[in-house]
Amino acid sequence: MAEDAERVRVIAKEIEQYLTDHPEAADSVEGIASWWLPRQRIHYEVEMVKGALEYLQLRGIVSATGQRDAVYRLNKHH
Repeated sequence: MAEDAERVRVIAKEIEQYLTDHPEAADSVEGIASWWLPRQRIHYEVEMVKGALEYLQLRGIVSATGQRDAVYRLNKHH
């Protein structure tokens, strides 16, 4: 479990860096897992990406639009 939490934090940091580099970016969980994270790494499990995005939402770094097939982006009020 602690290992999963650490992976979520690592993925969250990578998503945060991507958004810093591309502040207008917005995509679904699947798109983020496929395109935003480093291509040379094994694709992350969608659940780990979801956990990372939830972590970033709690910190106020990203916001999501919609419930099903939500699109995530940098929280402009952060």
